[in-house]
Amino acid sequence: MSTPDEDVSVLVVDDDESIVEVIRLAFEADGMRVLSAGDGAEALDVLRAEDIDVVVLDIMMPKVDGWMALMEIRNDPRLSDTPVIMLTAKTQDLAKTLAFKQGVQQYVTKPFNIMELTARVRALASDSARRAAVAGKDKEFRRLAVRKGGRTVLLDIDEIIYVSAKNKSTYVHTFENQYIVDMTLAELEEKLTGDAFHRVHRSFIVRLDAIKEILRFDGGYVVVVKDRDETRVPVARRNVRGFREVVGF
Repeated sequence: MSTPDEDVSVLVVDDDESIVEVIRLAFEADGMRVLSAGDGAEALDVLRAEDIDVVVLDIMMPKVDGWMALMEIRNDPRLSDTPVIMLTAKTQDLAKTLAFKQGVQQYVTKPFNIMELTARVRALASDSARRAAVAGKDKEFRRLAVRKGGRTVLLDIDEIIYVSAKNKSTYVHTFENQYIVDMTLAELEEKLTGDAFHRVHRSFIVRLDAIKEILRFDGGYVVVVKDRDETRVPVARRNVRGFREVVGF
């Protein structure tokens, strides 16, 4: 994986050679290293042989399609953390929902803006590099002092699914527990910078890779998180644009 100061390596997976070439020219002009594959099977071979920072993956391809390739990527411990942008002509909400359920970081539909796609790749690669750097440090620095039932414990940040604020108190939520933390939501938002968290509402911060589903609701969105109760967290109307940009739809 590249550090923030190194060139980004991108694997573009699409059976349309003209699209691959357009992306290659733009990414290489931006200083990225670009590899390509014409189907999912070829993509998996490249991923297992090369150091790839971001995958741009089409869905409809011969032999092994994008869905099958994505499943293999997420099930391989060596590749499971690789950021994936799904680039496809499929605009249906069902396809987007399925993509996010299977661990896609962003979903971009064709036709696409090549400059926007370049920026998305850069942002994902940078975030992935920061997270890898943080993960390499002492785990103690990635823990949070929280309280529950009169006891104070150190909670690993990786266990947090979402954060909420209510009645002047701040809570962190794991798969099955809720804890009080002696920090404001704004302070927690700053502390969680560099991890995959996003402020979706004035009262909620959500871990992006803990989102199970994104639903339309009353002209806006709610996200279903992967806790025991599949809690629904609202996306504030003023946060919708930023949220859509982060998740790529």
